[in-house]
Amino acid sequence: MKKLNLILNIVLALAVVALFVLHFTGKSSTEDKPGMLSTGEETGISSTEIVYIDIDSVLNSLDLYFDLQKKFEKKYKTSEAEFTSKQKSFQEAIQDLDYRMRKGLITRSDAQVQQQELAQEEQRLLQLQNQLQNELAEQQQVMMRQIIDSIMEYLAEVKEIHKFQYVLGTQLYGGNILYANNSLNITKLVIDGMNEKYKKQNEEKK
Repeated sequence: MKKLNLILNIVLALAVVALFVLHFTGKSSTEDKPGMLSTGEETGISSTEIVYIDIDSVLNSLDLYFDLQKKFEKKYKTSEAEFTSKQKSFQEAIQDLDYRMRKGLITRSDAQVQQQELAQEEQRLLQLQNQLQNELAEQQQVMMRQIIDSIMEYLAEVKEIHKFQYVLGTQLYGGNILYANNSLNITKLVIDGMNEKYKKQNEEKK
């Protein structure tokens, strides 16, 4: 599970560092909406075509991320417990057969039958392991897409307020942007806005 944050950081970097290209047409909306960035005058960030966000900070501060991570960890623990239980039973069956064979408590023909059954059970365990790994990998991919999609959607909603056309993504390590003027940093504003929007959405569902 310690690798989860690193994996998410890498995937988000690939998706965001490249560029959020936000070329949209239509009327600009100057009215602030719940969960949206404030205007440039209120935030100290003037309208500019290029701004950036810190991917690591966004990922580590989004309530959406924490909720999705909890769901993933729950699924992971459930899958791990299921496989561990079956694996333990399999090991106990092997030990039991070995004990009876050493003590002469089972005929050779019966032992061969049980050995074949255990070999089949081993194959089923391997198949189960692959199945659980694939399910977890798929859920992880869906989780990452949900995070990326939520960031993209939010930036599209607020781009009319700041008039930006590009949103770059930076990272402490492994990013493509080596330097960025802090006056163009909208990380905190994005985090606060997205968390406010997410909180309101959850309240409406209750």
